Amino acid sequence: MIGNILGNVVGFLLMLGVPLAACIYYLWKRDGRIWMFFAGILSFTVSQLLIRIPLLQYAGKKWEWLMLLPYTSLVLYYGFLGLTAGLFEETGRWAAFSLMKRRRRALDWKDALALGLGHGGVEAVWVAVSGLMAGNFDFTAAGGRTLLGGVERLFAMTLHVGFSFLIFKGVEEKKARWWLLAVLLHGLTDFQLVIGNLAVVEGLLAIEAVAVLLLVVRFVRREERS
Repeated sequence: MIGNILGNVVGFLLMLGVPLAACIYYLWKRDGRIWMFFAGILSFTVSQLLIRIPLLQYAGKKWEWLMLLPYTSLVLYYGFLGLTAGLFEETGRWAAFSLMKRRRRALDWKDALALGLGHGGVEAVWVAVSGLMAGNFDFTAAGGRTLLGGVERLFAMTLHVGFSFLIFKGVEEKKARWWLLAVLLHGLTDFQLVIGNLAVVEGLLAIEAVAVLLLVVRFVRREERS
């Protein structure tokens, strides 16, 4: 039982602790990037929680085909959810970068990192709080499942950082193709849920997170040399 409790606590802390640590770090640095972190929080909150989810809830009540889609075709259902998540979140991220660029004029990779951590971090907090309110966290059982959820949020935050770098590049170069790539990749990662096998999905997320991390490191090194 102690192991289950520990797994639940660690998993829950991963979802909340990493975003909180990032926020404290940027507040402590006092280099102005806390505003990029907050811009990331705002981009997720507005695009997902205030626009996309309410629209999907409304459409689900009005359109019978959408209401029945989870039962008629899981492939189309997860494809639809993934694509809309990509469209709304990456557009929100583009808007956040564009607005912050007007405010700060010059942005760099550290700004992309801060915005990505803010965006992915608030999503992790939302997942944790939603799960807690729904009673999904039983602190006497299923500790491994909650711990896995915490690790999954770390993978997701890494991917959000990667998407933020793509959008950052698009805004800097004024090329929409980077936005489109971010939308498609975001949609594809969400679409993986259609597989249904948790171990396979988490394994793919881990591989993708490592790949994104390596690409981000490569991008940062190139930026530092230029």
